[in-house]
Amino acid sequence: MTGEYVLGRTPSEAERLQIQGRLFAPYSAHLLRMAGIAAGMRVLDVGCGAGDVSLLLAEAVGPDGTVTGIDVDPAILVLARARAAEAGLANVSFRAGDLADLRLEEPADAVAGRLILLHVKSPAATVRAVSRLVRPGGLVTFQEINMPRCRAVPATPLATRYIGWTIDAFRAAGVNPNLGEQVASLLGEAGLTVEGVASANVGRPADSVMPRYLADTFRSVLPALVAHGWVTEAVAGADTLHERLARECEEANATLWMPELVASWARVPVTT
Repeated sequence: MTGEYVLGRTPSEAERLQIQGRLFAPYSAHLLRMAGIAAGMRVLDVGCGAGDVSLLLAEAVGPDGTVTGIDVDPAILVLARARAAEAGLANVSFRAGDLADLRLEEPADAVAGRLILLHVKSPAATVRAVSRLVRPGGLVTFQEINMPRCRAVPATPLATRYIGWTIDAFRAAGVNPNLGEQVASLLGEAGLTVEGVASANVGRPADSVMPRYLADTFRSVLPALVAHGWVTEAVAGADTLHERLARECEEANATLWMPELVASWARVPVTT
């Protein structure tokens, strides 16, 4: 994995990840079930961050299964462990490590990841590497996003401008904003047998948490935008963006749409 992370590694970013996790939770859980995550499995959650997907996986595999969350940032794993303890989930654990050097005592039944491949330098190579940690015939599933599907309908000036700036920041960092539509191809390129692909694109009214999620995401990428000279902090007005977005969309009776979440799942070939 690359050590670069355009969203930063701050307490506010950790909070944003949890908001994102709550927004995506029901759709991620459904996509994990479609992929074949089931009771009793031993699952590896790569790039687990604050533990949102790890907690979903722990519920899915039940007390007879186990989940191990892996992330390169030890600080955020403190939060992930606290959240797992608060949820009373004894079947999930976390460890710090780089995916390139990861080793397990025994193969996993499945590996899962959400919004992780867009942050690595070589997505297909990363999938290939983590697939070696899965038993033959085991499951590999990743969920990625198509960022341009995040929008206000009808379009509003403020939402359009700030979502555009956010996507520009990702592109400048070398992040593919449409990786979701390529995730099945990446699994196939990694030598896996692709079994399925599905997506979810969910809209929410302006009085939901969506304005805050959009504002917090912009705040996380703002240092990168300022560093490129594309916007100043004074012009950005990040501190009031949440309220301004909510007001604009309420006045326009607009729906705010999440980025499209796309999942693909595949099997590790069985050698004879």
